[in-house]
Amino acid sequence: MSGKHGGINPWDLKEAGINPDDVKDFSVSINPVPLPESIRRVIHSSALYRYPDSQSRALVEAVSRKYGPSIDEILAVNGTSQGIFLIAGAFISPGDSVIIVGPTYSEYRDASSVHGARIVEYRSDEKNKFRPDCRDIAEAVKRENAKILWTCSPNNPTGTWFDDEQIDYLAEVCRKQGCRMVLDEAYRCFAPEGLISDRFVDGVIHLRSMTKDFCIPGLRLGWLRADTDVVERLMKRQPDWSVSAPAQDAGEACLNHLPYFQKSWLETRRQTDRMARGLSGLGLTVFPTAANFLLVRIGDDAAVKRLSSRLWKRLIQVRDCASFGLEGCIRIGARTPEDIDFLLESIKEDLS
Repeated sequence: MSGKHGGINPWDLKEAGINPDDVKDFSVSINPVPLPESIRRVIHSSALYRYPDSQSRALVEAVSRKYGPSIDEILAVNGTSQGIFLIAGAFISPGDSVIIVGPTYSEYRDASSVHGARIVEYRSDEKNKFRPDCRDIAEAVKRENAKILWTCSPNNPTGTWFDDEQIDYLAEVCRKQGCRMVLDEAYRCFAPEGLISDRFVDGVIHLRSMTKDFCIPGLRLGWLRADTDVVERLMKRQPDWSVSAPAQDAGEACLNHLPYFQKSWLETRRQTDRMARGLSGLGLTVFPTAANFLLVRIGDDAAVKRLSSRLWKRLIQVRDCASFGLEGCIRIGARTPEDIDFLLESIKEDLS
């Protein structure tokens, strides 16, 4: 029932006669804590009768106040996926090489392919719990004369992360090679406190997802931080009115209620850890994660399909990771404590 990015197509549910609210969708990885009513009111009162600010200036200023970059280093985008395609269009010419640190989000490959890139994937080893080797990545950047290095930390779907020393090392290698390093940090808010620093590195394009942080996937919202000349170049490629008025208003309102969401990120982290302990207790292999989801090895591809089918009979959806090239694995996003209890009990019954 889900697409390649996880999540369930509402039309498929409608055709099957299923109410979307009845589905416990663990295939997505967004903040499970609902929006406060005050923010819902802001969204509902948004001015739909006029065009939104094409530069999202009020939102950009709010991001600058909360996170520190100057306003000319920030670009609001229609979800981080738009940011990925803008970057690819701005910096890839047909035949250019790009390095993707995988297994990871498919959009880096899709965006690079559209612009004619030659794609080289550095693939982390499961035997090392998918922790990437930065020396090997650096060698690939040099060997392939790469124009872009696509990285994700915490990485989707493995949950692995780069520390500050690793980021600085890769950024320096890319700078010397004339390569653009992209660091997708869509899940960083859910990382354990102190594990991933909230800083920006010159020369690196940082991507952030408000969609996931604030549980507003229907509005499509994110932002990126980059050097001023990069932001100017990307802005020229971005269509006017990319970010809707409700999305801009919602993002600004969420930033003004940041303590509420910071508390929710901590709670989501606790529930992710609890879910990991529960699944490990059932004898499953659960990989370490800095995100709000877990990569879990079930067995082979047949075992994943069998479990997914049985869970779906209870209207539980998990993410089959075969599309990441990880057959035999599923990704499970954190949800409410009650939903997690239901999932653990359902998997326990299936395994027994």
